[in-house]
Amino acid sequence: MKLVLFDIDGTLISTRGAGMKAFYRALNHIFGIEVNEEVIRPDGKTDPLILKELLAYFHLADSWQDKTANDLFSSYLAYLEEEMARAKEQGLIRILPGVVNLLEMLAGLPDFCVGLVTGNLERGAHIKLRNAGLDEYFRFGGYGSDSEDRTVLARVGIQRGARIAAPQAVEGSYVIGDTPLDIRHGHAAGADVIAVASAKYSMDELQIEGPDLLVPDLTSSKMIVGFMQGRKRADS
Repeated sequence: MKLVLFDIDGTLISTRGAGMKAFYRALNHIFGIEVNEEVIRPDGKTDPLILKELLAYFHLADSWQDKTANDLFSSYLAYLEEEMARAKEQGLIRILPGVVNLLEMLAGLPDFCVGLVTGNLERGAHIKLRNAGLDEYFRFGGYGSDSEDRTVLARVGIQRGARIAAPQAVEGSYVIGDTPLDIRHGHAAGADVIAVASAKYSMDELQIEGPDLLVPDLTSSKMIVGFMQGRKRADS
């Protein structure tokens, strides 16, 4: 059995910044802070780390307490439901090229078990996937609600996948993501990494991190699956 763990934002879907809009609304609700432009770069980061960076940016780092974080995340998730519903109504949610074909192919192969490795809180991840119509494909995951450290949450996701795969032995774990952080933390968690230049980072920028496979998008489903099955090893 092989485990395949997908990142969400920039790998599976584009939401036109719905997640950050929800974060900014939560900050406004809790602290009265108005945010009208991107103030941090969230790519590849976990939701807890994004929140800490936002609080630090607005000189509110001392406000980080469990209750404050819980209140902010509760507000964020409520706003995320609204932002994703609005994005869906306006046709702003985009499933990225090749995603559905690859997921369908993997779903039909008995030696693959498909899950998530995402910095999103678990509930936030499923809000996004449900509105994109992709939630049926994923059996397990590692989430930002497991840890703010992406390596740790990737390991948690792999462990959960291994429990689902049992009693079959896990022959390999593959992380599919679109940022340098996906590559670094996927490798640190012991997985091979397939990097996809489907969002903000170019092929050259991703190649620097040494992914095991680098593709411009996920349209080459047979080649990607072949790579994971060990029939073909390639750098691009």
